[in-house]
Amino acid sequence: MCLIHNGCVPISYQAIRDAMEGRAYRMSLTDACEIRAVITAVNQGIDSHLEACFVPQRGDHYAHGQRKAGDLVLCPCLDCTVSLQSLPVLLRRLCELNADQDIADAGLSLVGDILLTLGFDESGQFVGREALGLA
Repeated sequence: MCLIHNGCVPISYQAIRDAMEGRAYRMSLTDACEIRAVITAVNQGIDSHLEACFVPQRGDHYAHGQRKAGDLVLCPCLDCTVSLQSLPVLLRRLCELNADQDIADAGLSLVGDILLTLGFDESGQFVGREALGLA
């Protein structure tokens, strides 16, 4: 069984997939360190666990974009669509990043944020989106 170790209780890949309720996970990142963390995690290709988190045939998609107000560019962004199969792998990689401290910290913070939006509380227990006031 593959697990995510985010500093709290281990979370299984299956628990994450169950929380996704059959849908791909979508996010648009604007923080430069979070963007670098995701790019670093995705660019590993197939890792020592023989897993990948960028498989276009599954529906995975990562694209650079821009946030704009009219013609004014406010900031760059990374728009991500991560499949059911790939999100747990991405989360594990973000927890295990071997990168500069600010990038590694951003990766861990992003994992916590993603898990929260899926319905996991701060201790890593699945309580559902409603219990967290997100539904």
